[in-house]
Amino acid sequence: MATIEKICTGGFRNIKSISLDFKSQMISLLAPNNYGKSNVLDAIMFGYSFIRNSSEIKTRMMSDISCISINKYIAGNPFFFEIAGSVDETFDYKYRYSFEWKIRKNGGTEYRDGRIAEEYLGIRNNNDVKPKFLTLINRTDSENAKYNPSETGRCSKEIAISPAELVLNKLSNYDDWYYIKFAKAILNIRIGSIDSLSNPEEHFGISVNVGPNNKIIRIENSIAESFYNIQKNDKNSYEFLVSSIKNLVPAIEKIDAKPIQLKNKTLDKNIPFELPDQFQIMVKEKNNNQSTPFQFLSTGCMKVMYLLLAVLKAQKEGYSVLIVEEMENSVHPKLLQSLLSTICDFIGETRLIFTSHSPNLAQYLNASQLYVGLPSPKGIVDFKTLKPSRVHSALKIAGSGDMSLGEYLFQLMLDMDNDSDLVEYLFGKTEMVEGGTDGKEKE
Repeated sequence: MATIEKICTGGFRNIKSISLDFKSQMISLLAPNNYGKSNVLDAIMFGYSFIRNSSEIKTRMMSDISCISINKYIAGNPFFFEIAGSVDETFDYKYRYSFEWKIRKNGGTEYRDGRIAEEYLGIRNNNDVKPKFLTLINRTDSENAKYNPSETGRCSKEIAISPAELVLNKLSNYDDWYYIKFAKAILNIRIGSIDSLSNPEEHFGISVNVGPNNKIIRIENSIAESFYNIQKNDKNSYEFLVSSIKNLVPAIEKIDAKPIQLKNKTLDKNIPFELPDQFQIMVKEKNNNQSTPFQFLSTGCMKVMYLLLAVLKAQKEGYSVLIVEEMENSVHPKLLQSLLSTICDFIGETRLIFTSHSPNLAQYLNASQLYVGLPSPKGIVDFKTLKPSRVHSALKIAGSGDMSLGEYLFQLMLDMDNDSDLVEYLFGKTEMVEGGTDGKEKE
């Protein structure tokens, strides 16, 4: 199994380059609305999906106009995606690819299709006396690539590859390739995103996704069914989940998931469609004389339930990363600390990325977990953590204004007229210097 300890991506919408390190179980992207938090999450899911899709889908993705940057400072930059972590705890790996977006040729109506421009895979055995990375895949343009074929070989064997094909995908089909386990481990990485947290009630009953021309393409399992399956098949997890929900929402006395009988036991063999089983979560509150459907509780209670169940499932199903948008919405500020602590108990080896547009969550996280959206006159997303050597200075400045660190950081983000010297002192080089390319850090 492969873990993820670092994700880098860029060349996507208004993102030039973003690097996220998982030094702990969770990290947060802090920024005001409309800054670009969702773009970072979309870029991660896009980069992950690109690896797992066919060459035909890759070609379409490389021409997706909703993802190509039109920011004048970074328009034309290639998309890149890089992940690093470990495999079986013994080996470290680094995998990276980049591609050029589909573009117009000579300013006319003809187009050059998108094409993969670069690819690299390296591994390092940490049991070696002097561990160093061994190159397994090295690609320098769309059609020229080499790989390392054997334990004693070098990365010098050429492999035929198309502009819309990743070497990683192709080598994963070479059963006799000595390093195939690393390719398969990376391809088996799972990154998930929890959506619709703003309307969790949608997930407590059966939901139907409708495609083009009103065609029903699938019927999703509800949260109630997932809860029922855990209750029936995994007693320890069920008791842990229920206990956690009760601790977070003390008014709840009992939770029980039950199937709803929708059809007779004997059905006409000629019916064209059979309704699937449906389920309902019933809740007994301390001051009520009977149980009521979970949907009768507040949106915040449903969100807590939905989030904890999603995190539990992600951990059990081996997800490396789970993405959550605006986790604090509809949740009382005083509940957030307990919620974060409970998530840490649930999450195991899974890593969590969540966004926030308020200081409420920030006060319960360490500085190294906070990626702050810094002001940029160029409109480029720029998330950074405080430099470790400057955390004490930031805390001192916040304290002098009778603010928490989270409150101070949000004030810093909202003040577009901030002295760039102060921001670079706290965070390192930034995109704040208008007209510059990198905003060189002051000595």
